[in-house]
Amino acid sequence: MPALALDCRKAIDVLQLDPSLFTAPYDAALSRGLVENDVRPVWATRQLRPKEEDLLAAVDKLAFFYPKTDGPARRLGTAWKVFKGLEHARGLRRVVSEAGRFDLVHVQWVVLPMLDLHMMRRVRRDRPVVMTVHDSEPFNGAAAGVQRQGYDTVLREADRLIVHTQKGRDALLARGVEDRRIHVIAHGPLPLSASGVEAKSEDGRWRIVLFGRLQFYKGIDRLVEALGMIPPPIRARLEVIVAGEAQMPVEPILQRARELDLGKAFSLRVARLSEGAMAALLRSADAFVFPYRMIDASGVLYMVAGLGRWIIASDLGAFRCMIGEGAGDLVPPDDISALAQAIVRSIGREPAPRSVTRAPDWDEIGAMTRQVYEEAIAERRLAVGS
Repeated sequence: MPALALDCRKAIDVLQLDPSLFTAPYDAALSRGLVENDVRPVWATRQLRPKEEDLLAAVDKLAFFYPKTDGPARRLGTAWKVFKGLEHARGLRRVVSEAGRFDLVHVQWVVLPMLDLHMMRRVRRDRPVVMTVHDSEPFNGAAAGVQRQGYDTVLREADRLIVHTQKGRDALLARGVEDRRIHVIAHGPLPLSASGVEAKSEDGRWRIVLFGRLQFYKGIDRLVEALGMIPPPIRARLEVIVAGEAQMPVEPILQRARELDLGKAFSLRVARLSEGAMAALLRSADAFVFPYRMIDASGVLYMVAGLGRWIIASDLGAFRCMIGEGAGDLVPPDDISALAQAIVRSIGREPAPRSVTRAPDWDEIGAMTRQVYEEAIAERRLAVGS
């Protein structure tokens, strides 16, 4: 009889919510892992912005969100933010209307908690809602008031919560979430697109890169101050590049760099890079720096961990978990002097083999996520009496 044994488990259909497409590389990698474990994801999100690659091309998508304020018709400004909130509510109504053809809804990002809460309660009348908490502090401290109001209630509403680190789990416990509803599933490695390497300057400067959306919590201001503390002869050996789409004012950063006379030692590339340009820049780096004020998991870290480069990072979250001895320097997040010293120590350094902790692959992550889904579905069926 064992030879006839087959895996007859039922496929699970899940509606995934990433309304603003915050984490497209993660979404795509997770989708691959889910599909390998007989889970069929469909993503409710927005349309693509100009020059934005379709990383979710391999799975089905529903463009429920922000037809007039994002995607090809992206609008910025206070008035448009209000209208975008109305569009968010409209998108959530479409989620509720479509939820009946899925086994569960998985909320990857809560955008406006009070509106999202209403959607979750309606969906949970007959099927579970799972939520991933990518940041234990909403939007890493950058959330506006309306993005915080009701956040703890949303956490209590979800049938199951997924976090990426033990720190994330501890943060939810501190907020009063029941231990049994929290699952720790680590972030997996994110591949870079097949691309070349960006050319470097001919003067042989040691290139250190900070890449990603430019936000306050990433500590770019602290990086500038640290460079200012490095003696000019040593600074002349450095080329620190900060690149990404600005989600904060950048002129004060540039002004401070001019005041400190950083010159070629510091450059700021304010733009959303294509997948190819991003990969080329990251591959050209001699080291990476993450002077973050707070973090649980960093998608950029999981992109660069396999490149074999020295990593300088704040002693926080995933950095603490992944960067072992010989892989880089962990520094206190509020110690600018220690950051400066770590930058100087990085020059010419390469990580020791296997010094970066291995992240689980996406098949493993898909299997663990499926198990969370199965538990949530079984419990919700008991709760509704079916």
